[in-house]
Amino acid sequence: MSDYQDKFSKIVDLLEERSPQGLSISAIARELGMNRASVSKYLEMLQSSGDVSMQRFGRSKLYTPAHQVPFSELFDRLSSAIVILDADLRILMVNTSFIKALGIHRERNIIGAPLFDLNLRILSDPAIRRNIERIRAAGPYLAEMQHIEDSTNHIHLIEFAPIASRAGKPGIMISLRDITAWKNAEVALKNSEKKIRTIFETAPSGIVFFAVDGTILNANRASLRILGLKDFQELVNGNIFDISCYKGKILELIRQGKVAETELVCDFDLLKQEQRIPSSRSGIAYFDVVFTPIALDGGGAPREFAILFWDVTTERLTRKELVFKETRYRSFFENTCNGVLIYEPVDDGNEYIFKDINHATEQILRMKKEDLIGRKLFEVFPDLPDPDVRNALIRVLKTEKPEFLLPLQYRKGKDSPWIWHYIFKLPSGEIASFMIDVSDAIREDAEGPLRACGMHRQHSRDQPAPVSHAD
Repeated sequence: MSDYQDKFSKIVDLLEERSPQGLSISAIARELGMNRASVSKYLEMLQSSGDVSMQRFGRSKLYTPAHQVPFSELFDRLSSAIVILDADLRILMVNTSFIKALGIHRERNIIGAPLFDLNLRILSDPAIRRNIERIRAAGPYLAEMQHIEDSTNHIHLIEFAPIASRAGKPGIMISLRDITAWKNAEVALKNSEKKIRTIFETAPSGIVFFAVDGTILNANRASLRILGLKDFQELVNGNIFDISCYKGKILELIRQGKVAETELVCDFDLLKQEQRIPSSRSGIAYFDVVFTPIALDGGGAPREFAILFWDVTTERLTRKELVFKETRYRSFFENTCNGVLIYEPVDDGNEYIFKDINHATEQILRMKKEDLIGRKLFEVFPDLPDPDVRNALIRVLKTEKPEFLLPLQYRKGKDSPWIWHYIFKLPSGEIASFMIDVSDAIREDAEGPLRACGMHRQHSRDQPAPVSHAD
């Protein structure tokens, strides 16, 4: 330890020993057996470095240990790399961050050395040197500069400030900070913002941002198109609650504060009449909506929200029409007095699977629907005429021309019904068949000749016997 450091330590130790009582310069000199003038200089240096504090009592000065962090320790703990130069650009002070940042060997003493003689990386840049020279010459200078180091591609922010010592001599403070990560984050943020802006502007779905009171904050082009508006100014005086026919639904979504999917309905005629929003659309429209709150950085209840929506009016009306047609078809299918069967051809038309049958078919075939659906036609009814039926079905399947089938029985037997068929191909590739029970007509046709014979015999019995005349 140097003699100076030894004197500093003794003074500080004495002040801490007598703390909180303060000591004068004379008392310290007397206690330590030192020259009063030397003690005064040591105390001045300790005070400037933040190691001791001084209070005045009249003409006396009382010194105590400093309660704040000493400047030297604070300076050394700063994360920014700092160097302080004198008026001749010699190094007066550097902190640990400066030694690390510029890769200076710890055993190398650079205090007192001219800055430009050290050839330190970054600070050897000609532009930085010229800026330091301008400060020394009291000319115009840049308070900060950014420097990209070619060898590492690291970006440093360099700040410059003229300073003056207690003796009034000029000096320069230079600080360096590696801002590479911050710059990369800044670029990434700008790219992210650009991507979000691009998505916002080009997305085919409508996007609207609004406040908790319903005030519309922003809307993309797609939302204006969907709402039949030319520009955002036509919507700016509107309210999100006005667009929806059911204000309570949006209020409930805001209250819950969660991402949700829902449907909103808009009456454009009402919107134009009551809210004076000049939409080119009219009538009722249906929107599928994704609702989301915009989370606050500091937490707490969100104050802004967004909806992503698209027009499903056409799909909704088409679905409604389809449901109506399906209901109408099902009503006709089930309630018609004729039997209706639908088959799915398999194995190139050599076999057919029951896909659907109506109630009349159940009665005609005397089988339940659930006992037929999914089963094969010729496996369930092996007595069907073959190849007549099979060939007719194949012809209809290939030519798509409807055919009538002669009355036939699904099962052989006196009580099995005789059924007449009209078969045709559906657009789905399935085969449909209308069937009518013609058993009564068949039986009448079969009994016709017998009835004629019987009437002939009865007529013969009713005629008088022929009379013979002898000549």
